[in-house]
Amino acid sequence: MIDLSAVHIDYQTVLPELVVTGTIVVVLLLDLVVPPDRRRWLAVVSVVGLAIALIASIPLWGQHRSAFADTMAGDSFAAFFNVLLLAVTILTVLISPRYLRCVHLDFGEYYALVLSAAAGMMLLAAATSLMTIFLGIELLSLALYVLCSFSRLQEHSQESGLKYLLLGGFATGFLLYGMALIYGATGSTTLLGIRAFVTSSPGTNVLLLLGIGFLSVGLAFKASAAPFHMWTPDVYEGAPTIVTTFMSVATKAAAFAAVGRIFVATLPSLEAQWYVPLALIAVLSMSIGNVVAITQSNLKRLLAYSGIAHAGFIFLGILPGTTDGLAASLFYIAAYAAMNFGAFAVVTALDAKGEHADELTYWTGLFYRRPFLATTMTIFMLSLAGIPPTVGFFAKLFVFQALVTAHLWIPLIVGILTTVISLYYYLRVIVVMVTVPEGAPVEREGVGLPMTVVVGLSALGTTVMGLVPQVFGWALQATRF
Repeated sequence: MIDLSAVHIDYQTVLPELVVTGTIVVVLLLDLVVPPDRRRWLAVVSVVGLAIALIASIPLWGQHRSAFADTMAGDSFAAFFNVLLLAVTILTVLISPRYLRCVHLDFGEYYALVLSAAAGMMLLAAATSLMTIFLGIELLSLALYVLCSFSRLQEHSQESGLKYLLLGGFATGFLLYGMALIYGATGSTTLLGIRAFVTSSPGTNVLLLLGIGFLSVGLAFKASAAPFHMWTPDVYEGAPTIVTTFMSVATKAAAFAAVGRIFVATLPSLEAQWYVPLALIAVLSMSIGNVVAITQSNLKRLLAYSGIAHAGFIFLGILPGTTDGLAASLFYIAAYAAMNFGAFAVVTALDAKGEHADELTYWTGLFYRRPFLATTMTIFMLSLAGIPPTVGFFAKLFVFQALVTAHLWIPLIVGILTTVISLYYYLRVIVVMVTVPEGAPVEREGVGLPMTVVVGLSALGTTVMGLVPQVFGWALQATRF
């Protein structure tokens, strides 16, 4: 008889993940019987399951639960990311049917793959063991590899999935090797055990530092941070636009959830050792992302390099090694989710009409053809640039304030300078949209109610979120491990 008492099985801690997993099974079974012209019902079932999981995440707020031999946590941190990831996934599923029908990719397995990726991201946010961190990363990665190459007849999509698979496998090797070194140095795979070892052993442990370095490579790859960013523009450009919309936000959020738990919650006493590598990643990400974005004529590649730059800004909040700095990063992640998801959703709305909106030249005179989409895109561009009173301004303000409090002047200066550089390419998109086109504007039909609602909600969140102090308060409370 196996004694499971020490494992401390607690299903409430993982109830949101279980609900999403159960929804995956239901969607797969329904796909066997639902006629091809009724596959939108799979989206409805997916949204219902995700909504139930979101509701199940709320009771975790304010809790400090630990389950399954300290490999999973049910706390405010996990609840914060669960709500964020589930909200992004719900919005993605809502706008998927129209797009999938337009590009002839309306297959039931799409919804199962999106739900699988979401489950992996949620697992990663709640993981408090190196093993569960690895499981979460691999679950989300395997689903995204397939989603990136989901357009089976398009060469660019196949290339996108293959590049992501090969480079992702390479990054996984670094991740696993780092975990092995950390286990060899500390004798534990749980974050609690690693923290206890680090606290009780104040000297320099070279094996542990090497493990942390290799682990950082794998996490930086998932966060699209430089110098591990080269896959990002190609994958974002080649993948179906709806997939890019989802992964550009959700993958980054999940990766930074793991970064926060590992570096701020587990290794704050080693801040002097891991500060320089993470600061270098932040500086390189902001510099490379913003400078290279200036040269881009493809909007998906431009937003990809923008995402690399924003990964650097999110890392700025991690550098002080404090919960206040981590709260600034969490707020930045929530802000980035609203404005970047909205920007890609606008591109998806245009692609769903067969307009092939990747190239920036297409956006010339968009204000005269599609005023609603152009107006919301303007809001998203201004927020990504950090223009007040949008949420992007407050997100940058909070991470800069964390750097000032910690007297970290070099990353602060780089952050301010690269923010100024980014104004060029964000405002360039707006200028292109207001440029008067040659000839009369072509009238287009609407983008549909779900897309209108999703884009409108993203624009509303981008406009209002920074003006509601409670949002940062939630981020601050989520960091009270």
